[in-house]
Amino acid sequence: MFRILVPDAETRKAFDIISILTSVFPDVPMIYGNIEGTAGMKRHLERIFKGKAEVLRTDNESLCVEDFNAIAEKYKDDLLVFVPAEEKTIAFLFQFVKKYGQKNYVYILPKEEVYHQFRNKKGLNDFCAEHNLSAPAHYKVEEIDALKPEQFPILLKPCIGSGSEGQYRLYNLEDYTEKIRKKVQKEPYLVQELIPNGHDVQGTFYLYHEGNLVEAYSHQRLRTSPPTGGVTVLSKLHINMPLIAEGQKILDMAGWNGLVMLEFLLDERTGKYKVIEANPRVWGSIMLSEFSGRNLLTNYVRLCMKLPLETDYRMGETYIRWFFPVDVLNYVKKMGRIKGFWSFKNTCFINWSYASVWSAIQFNMSNLFSLKNIKRFFRR
Repeated sequence: MFRILVPDAETRKAFDIISILTSVFPDVPMIYGNIEGTAGMKRHLERIFKGKAEVLRTDNESLCVEDFNAIAEKYKDDLLVFVPAEEKTIAFLFQFVKKYGQKNYVYILPKEEVYHQFRNKKGLNDFCAEHNLSAPAHYKVEEIDALKPEQFPILLKPCIGSGSEGQYRLYNLEDYTEKIRKKVQKEPYLVQELIPNGHDVQGTFYLYHEGNLVEAYSHQRLRTSPPTGGVTVLSKLHINMPLIAEGQKILDMAGWNGLVMLEFLLDERTGKYKVIEANPRVWGSIMLSEFSGRNLLTNYVRLCMKLPLETDYRMGETYIRWFFPVDVLNYVKKMGRIKGFWSFKNTCFINWSYASVWSAIQFNMSNLFSLKNIKRFFRR
């Protein structure tokens, strides 16, 4: 018998993953990875999802490896489909396999060295430069002091990380303060050219199996929070075939396997998109894949279970929206001045669609709509 293991079940993204897979595979038992590892969180997860939660402490490598082994032993008569929800958890799974072997886990992942290269922003940038693929110009941290004025502005960002946390924009050498110098010396940083007017961001999304492309699509951000760039609030399915093909060249050269998102930024000076990041895992807007009928997540599971692929493309424009609480708070902050805010046609909703009303309410109230999150939003 197959079971589906979704790690990091306390997270926003995992809620959507579980809701989608429960809807698509109602007869396949689910296992929810309990990061916290406590009895209280176990009860909380099982109350929301109506299934079985198991300890999978993905905040600690050694504990996570042992937890992977404990789950494998507990369900040794079943095949466990691992869903690659978070990068750190995937890295820990590779360590588990090194120590214990694959056991009864089933998954589709690239080779470990390829995974780590794409997870690392500098590794991706180096790979693209080596193969003459479109990516921003980049430098070493040690070269910053020797850069010419015309080589500014530059962007400093952690080699491993997500979002804008830890990033610095230097418009000239004087912006390279002692505080920033100390920060970039403590952990690996990538130094890139800062692409001017770089607000046109497009994501391309892929599922590969045995080195072959199974399905791909792209989307276009329409609104983020904050507006200058941050989490996506509203996106539209946008099949940009040239951009998808550009990403496919990168992935084919790398010998990719599994799920991956590539993020491109338009350089208005040249009119070309440059790849700035890879997310070698399930992405936060995965629901758009399923709602639009591209089915990258469910076909990942179907491939693991050796079932036929399914696609059922939805006609017309298709959107994904993080309506509550993020866009609602955005609306309040803008005092209602957001054009088309109340248009919901052909739209799926993060943390609501595919879930039961009761589970969505429980999750949003307990995990998202907290005083801490509201304060963070209004500080921006």
